[in-house]
Amino acid sequence: MSVDGKKTLTSFCYALLALQVVVGCAKPDGPVWNLKPHPVKGRVLYDGKPAEGVLVGLIPIDAPMPPAIPANPTAITGPDGTFTIGTVNPGDGACVGRYQIVLNWMVSKEDESDEENKVDKLLGWYDAAHSRINLTVVEGENSVPEIAIPPRTILPEQMPGIPGRN
Repeated sequence: MSVDGKKTLTSFCYALLALQVVVGCAKPDGPVWNLKPHPVKGRVLYDGKPAEGVLVGLIPIDAPMPPAIPANPTAITGPDGTFTIGTVNPGDGACVGRYQIVLNWMVSKEDESDEENKVDKLLGWYDAAHSRINLTVVEGENSVPEIAIPPRTILPEQMPGIPGRN
């Protein structure tokens, strides 16, 4: 994927997150969804250390998806790498079903701090096309096994081997 394509995907992810926040903060007379989210918590480590600021998203496999829910469940990791997923409101959980977990960690390029110069530190290894992390949300408390991410220096497409098998 080109740098421009990653910027577009990143902008889309942030717009989706902003939309979820706006919808989640709607007035009581706003949209009403017939949902029963269940708590989902987890932790992300990068190179053995807590990863702060990672966007954790759940893409439904056989779970409710928009428009049955306002947006796909998401969270952002805190300073200790922990996250609590939210669907309607931050931290309210996710509906019962199977999901693919996607991760996006936008960081500034060296010596640049504006939004235009942010890149995914995970290099696309955990986007919807490449993530192999799945989760089944059940009724009650749900705990995602710790997600330990190794440092990467190449894009998934640059990995030697058979495409789709490495």
